[in-house]
Amino acid sequence: MTYAIGNDAPLGIACLGITHPHTSGRVKAFQRMPNAKVLGAFDNSPLLDPFVDAMGIAKRTKEEILSDPDVHAVLIHPKSYLMADWAIEAMEAGKAVLCEKPAGRGSVDTVRLVEAVERTGRLFQVGYCWRYAPSVDRMQEVLKAGQLGKVLQVRAHAGCSHHEADTDHMRQPGDIGGAFYVIGCHTMDRLLLHFGMPTSVNARITKFDGVMTPNAREDAVGAILNYPDKIITVDFMSWDPLPWTESWDITAYGTEGVMHSRPLPASYKLYSTGKAGLPEGWTEWNETSFPEIWAVRKTVYSPEIAEIGNPVYFDREANAFAHSLRMGAPSNVPASQAHNINRILEALFQSSSQNGAEAQL
Repeated sequence: MTYAIGNDAPLGIACLGITHPHTSGRVKAFQRMPNAKVLGAFDNSPLLDPFVDAMGIAKRTKEEILSDPDVHAVLIHPKSYLMADWAIEAMEAGKAVLCEKPAGRGSVDTVRLVEAVERTGRLFQVGYCWRYAPSVDRMQEVLKAGQLGKVLQVRAHAGCSHHEADTDHMRQPGDIGGAFYVIGCHTMDRLLLHFGMPTSVNARITKFDGVMTPNAREDAVGAILNYPDKIITVDFMSWDPLPWTESWDITAYGTEGVMHSRPLPASYKLYSTGKAGLPEGWTEWNETSFPEIWAVRKTVYSPEIAEIGNPVYFDREANAFAHSLRMGAPSNVPASQAHNINRILEALFQSSSQNGAEAQL
């Protein structure tokens, strides 16, 4: 690794792109971080002026940011069609990159990112922030230890709330999907983290005539990820009425136990037969029952989708990124993860276009 900067140097961060609704959350996370400073932002959008005013940072050109030796890393947060181009430009300029998911418009973009990381040796981390819940860590620990026995079936549910499925952010031209692509990719990140790549998929990705807003893309999704030793079923609803992610759940069913895991409010529920190193019966854990709400309010710099209010995942994500950058440690969520997620999503849309036929990976 060629990007370690050590623990003592002040960490300089800047933004390339500010139109994604997660931008303010990540900027504030680095502003809270000791020995770090946000050194400006660039975007072609008219929202840049109110954004920098609200964040208390400088308005700069892209060239100024990429040539500034005090900027060690950039946050890539434009619309999807610019993510890969700007991320590659930043890595070629010697910067580390924290890129909002899904890191482009599909696998054509993410394969370029994988190649750029290999070519430049720069740190690249994808912004899959939902994986930083303690309930996710606990599920990973239990699975890795084999404490559920042989896991033969997994069920995963997620959704898109606040009617965001009907926003332009979920209808970007050239994206391979809408809410299921932009939001559902978080669930694919968790499934890959826990279980690795499937061998094939089946899917029905639906748009119901006359039922919901006609301009939105997917209404509901049912999918199957096929593995040699297990089956994973995924369902997704674009019109989730819940304000956080209360309905988001991954449940693993094993021969010696069952585990439910939810990211926010972070919780898990674990049943064990008592034969694999865990107490017999049910164990339940909650990080908190009433966290600060995830999406707070629309702002002058985020007029279409409410900005993020709950800081916990962005703080954990920023700390993971800073650790990798300072110590030269591997990326917590590398470009290869973004690429594999896009490969799965593309295969799901391919399967759906063929009435659910199996699509090989």
